[in-house]
Amino acid sequence: MEIYLIFIIALFSIVQSIFGMGLLVFGTPTLLLMSYPFGEVLSILLPPSLTISAIQFYQLDKPKKAYVRDLLICCLPVLFVTLAWTFIYDQKINLHMLIAGILIFTALSRFSTHISSRVQTFITRYSRSYLFIMGAVHGLSNMGGSLLSAYAVSKHNYKKEVLSCIVTGYLLFGSVQLNTLSALNVLDVSVTTIISCGVAATVYLSIGNRIFKSMNEHFYQHAFSVFMLLYAGLMIVS
Repeated sequence: MEIYLIFIIALFSIVQSIFGMGLLVFGTPTLLLMSYPFGEVLSILLPPSLTISAIQFYQLDKPKKAYVRDLLICCLPVLFVTLAWTFIYDQKINLHMLIAGILIFTALSRFSTHISSRVQTFITRYSRSYLFIMGAVHGLSNMGGSLLSAYAVSKHNYKKEVLSCIVTGYLLFGSVQLNTLSALNVLDVSVTTIISCGVAATVYLSIGNRIFKSMNEHFYQHAFSVFMLLYAGLMIVS
């Protein structure tokens, strides 16, 4: 396994340990810019991402059953269909600017109680439609995590609740993606896969989880807003 891949996975594992996402968010554009094919990018990043999500899911309080049910009914089927369509017909839709706008608006709204309450009301009122769109976006562009982060911060006020919401969504997303890639014979599992999972787990348990626990609620909320703005900027320039 190339040393630079270990560094990339270790670095973005720290981010994922804190915010529930990071390996796919930052790793995907990084490896694409390094000329890795999209299927290989997912094969490299999905296993370590799922490893961290699985450990976090085990450690955190479980989300409400209604949320999981809505993901299973409204989000995951359309994720499977759109991801399969993407590979079968070799399609890639660029939704970066739209998603970046959503992220910027959501991040800025967290500094305004009035706007924040409006966003929360909108997502609550159209929750299932939002999850349907989120599944389609993730299947088509692998960027559904951005909408998931907006959903989580609009629904929850405490960092453990936000993280639990994102981790559950990402765990289910990744499971569907891996199974879809496997069914389409796109998934490439090798020794590199095992090493990357070990690196991700080690970084999370030794560094990332400690950083998350040390952050107070106020700082975490502002850090998450900055994270969303950085993510939006990344999509605009990529």
